[in-house]
Amino acid sequence: MLRSLVHQQQRRWTHSTTTKPVNETIYTGPLSNVAKKLKIFSVTSLGLGTGISPFVFLIDVPVPFIAKAALVGAAVTTSAASTGLIQWVMSPYVTKISQTNDELTIHTLSFLARDHQTKVPIESLGPASRIFTSLMVMDPSKASGQVNGKAAKPKSLFYVHPELCQEENSAIKAVIDKTGIGKGF
Repeated sequence: MLRSLVHQQQRRWTHSTTTKPVNETIYTGPLSNVAKKLKIFSVTSLGLGTGISPFVFLIDVPVPFIAKAALVGAAVTTSAASTGLIQWVMSPYVTKISQTNDELTIHTLSFLARDHQTKVPIESLGPASRIFTSLMVMDPSKASGQVNGKAAKPKSLFYVHPELCQEENSAIKAVIDKTGIGKGF
C-alpha cells in the first residue's frame, strides 16, 4: 500500500515536470462557417460553369458560333472574376488563432476552403495596410505554413475582428498590444 502511494506520488511529480506547452485557442472567427461555405460555393460554381460551358456549342439553335463563344466567354469570365474577388477578400480571414508560448498558429482557408495553418512568432507580426486585413507577417522567413498536414507557403496577411480583441486581460488582447495593431482599432 505504501509502495503504491509512493509510486503514484512519483508519477505525479514526473508527469508535472514533463508537460508540454499548452496549445490554447485564443481567437475564433465568428464568420468561419460562412466563409468556408462561401468559398466552397464559389469554387464549385466556377467548376460547374466551366465544365458545362462546352455543351452550349452542342445545342442546335440558330445562333452564330461567335455569339455562343461570346456567351460562354462572358459566363466563365464573370464566374472566374467573382471567385477571384471572393478569394482575395476571404483569403486573409482568420478562422482560429491558437497560441503556444510566444508562437501563434493562425488558421485561415485555402483556395479550396481547406484549413491553412501559418505558424509565426508573435514578434514577427505587425499592423497591415491592405484593405480587409489587420495583421501581417513582418519577417516571412520566421513563418511556416501547412495545408492538411502538408507543407505550404505561409500566408502573410490576416484579418481578425477588432471588436473581439478588446476584452481586458485576454490572451488575444495581449497579442494585439504586442503587435502594435491595437492602436488602429
